Amino acid sequence: MRRYPSLLFAAFLDGLSHGLSRENAAEASRAVDLVNSLIQDLIVLWGSGEASTQDLLPLLHHVAGRFSALCLDESWVRKKAGCSGIKLILNLPDFGAKWINDREVDLVRTLLHVLKDMPHDSQRDIDDILNTLTRVLRLSNVNSLAQISEPGTAKLAHLTGIFFTELSSSNAIVRKAGETCIALLSEITGQTIHSLLMPHRERMLLGIYTKPLRALPFPIQIGIIEAMRYCVSLDPPLPELNDELLRLLHEALALADAEDAGLLSRGSARQSSLDITKLRVAAIRLLTASMPITEFFSKQPQTRQR
Repeated sequence: MRRYPSLLFAAFLDGLSHGLSRENAAEASRAVDLVNSLIQDLIVLWGSGEASTQDLLPLLHHVAGRFSALCLDESWVRKKAGCSGIKLILNLPDFGAKWINDREVDLVRTLLHVLKDMPHDSQRDIDDILNTLTRVLRLSNVNSLAQISEPGTAKLAHLTGIFFTELSSSNAIVRKAGETCIALLSEITGQTIHSLLMPHRERMLLGIYTKPLRALPFPIQIGIIEAMRYCVSLDPPLPELNDELLRLLHEALALADAEDAGLLSRGSARQSSLDITKLRVAAIRLLTASMPITEFFSKQPQTRQR
């Protein structure tokens, strides 16, 4: 007989997932309202003493866990539904912050996964999920500011390493998320972005310097160039002025000056002109950002003209 309550609850969770992931926006909105109402009723029971913490916390953990699992589904509608559910959990007093704090790294990875799979034609969804990601960081870290702000803490280093790696993503949305979250961690901890990233500098730069740009697909080239542009734009710049950096800047200069036909000859003829334009813009942005730290470009007439 004990199996029946658990089976019924599993069916109930399936129903919640189905409702939240409806294609029809109005139906999905009503499902969100229903889920929110049910959760609030549980909170009221908890506060009134009619149900114990031991009774309600496992239920909320199961519900919240189902929302996280939805984010990993192949369907974009179900991913979006999972994010909507996580937003509901974030708004729960006490429980929301505790649940987020216990699972912060996993949630960060989950929400970045959602951003990577997001269709490129939905700016509203981008802002919504990015706001959820930053709220996770704020809820988890603001209340433990004294602990996370200590230089070298494992938690801070782990989070920073995750976002630093995403700065070279081939996906512009994910790169934006990485920059936004690093800036937020700097704000929360009171540390400079430079000091946050320094422990990861050698690993990050090694990954950039060892990849020959011209042999890579355009989106990956753009991601690497944008990551380096971010690094050299910091005050002080993260990379040192050395042969590896100059070699990369030479490559960027060659990309900025190359004709479209020359770029296409090294890749696929089916690559769009938009990709080439983005690559050229990224290269010029890197060259411009690098000017304050090297006199290399003062000797390049092409760069002065640009």
